[in-house]
Amino acid sequence: MSGGSIILRLTVTVGLLTALVFVIADPREVASLIGGIGLLSLVTAVLLSLCDRFIMAYKWWLLLRSRDLAVSFWMAVRCYLASSLYGLILPVTVGADAVRILALRHVEMIEVTASILVERGLGVIAMGSVALLSCLLLATTVTQFEVQSLTLWLIVGFLAATVLFTASLHIADRWAASKQSNSPSRLRKAAEAYGRYRHQPGLLTLFYVLSVGESLLSAVIAYVVAVGLGISLPLYIFIATVPLAWASARLPISIGGFGVQEASFVFLAGLVGVSSSNALAIMLVSDLAMLIAVLPSALDSSMLTLRRQASAIIETSDAEDR
Repeated sequence: MSGGSIILRLTVTVGLLTALVFVIADPREVASLIGGIGLLSLVTAVLLSLCDRFIMAYKWWLLLRSRDLAVSFWMAVRCYLASSLYGLILPVTVGADAVRILALRHVEMIEVTASILVERGLGVIAMGSVALLSCLLLATTVTQFEVQSLTLWLIVGFLAATVLFTASLHIADRWAASKQSNSPSRLRKAAEAYGRYRHQPGLLTLFYVLSVGESLLSAVIAYVVAVGLGISLPLYIFIATVPLAWASARLPISIGGFGVQEASFVFLAGLVGVSSSNALAIMLVSDLAMLIAVLPSALDSSMLTLRRQASAIIETSDAEDR
């Protein structure tokens, strides 16, 4: 990624957060709400955020274990917490994935990379499913044409992602099984590692179910935060809005999704009558809970070394791009 792209993402992040705090919301009201957060609710939100990361690590570990890789669950958790922290401070997702790949370089990097590709593909499908559910819930409360249009686009996107992911597994598996002698052995091995997941529908289904639950957990975290802030809203409001905001944060236009996620939630929550200040306070405290949850990985010396190595890889890639 070029330096100009990084600067652009930083500008978008700072610009959106500044506009939200000082223009769209009331900064004094937001500060007052955050300052009055109940300790029990904050601790609960942090623990739920940590649980969210454990679920992510567990899903990935299931994929690794299916390949008979010698990776303990605790090692998977350490890798995931480190990559999560890395992903929050870097403008590129690939950097976070590089931490996990480097952490398990003593195992089989091709198999680890294949597991991450499957994780990403199924994650998009699960995220699309929950976002579609959110739109349907939102449509029962809000009648704006924009919500109906978004629902239609999500249906198309969900079907397209499902077809593309399924087809990619099938194509990779068939290609790896073919006898084309002119194909590089390393490329064939990568296709084989990725395509073999096609023969484990039970594992992929379990992964999908856990991913859906994980996406819904983000709504529960926001609900707990709202309770701690003294904001009384039904849980379904958060199920109808938070997953959509969470999905929008995956757009590669800001650092760690910050700014985009908050702006999306403020907009969506506004459709159901939540004030901008209340919505922004909920999202900022939710962000804080997640940051606290992954912060201990910064003290993990071995993971810190891996993050440095991942940075070196990204810098080398940037130099080659230039």
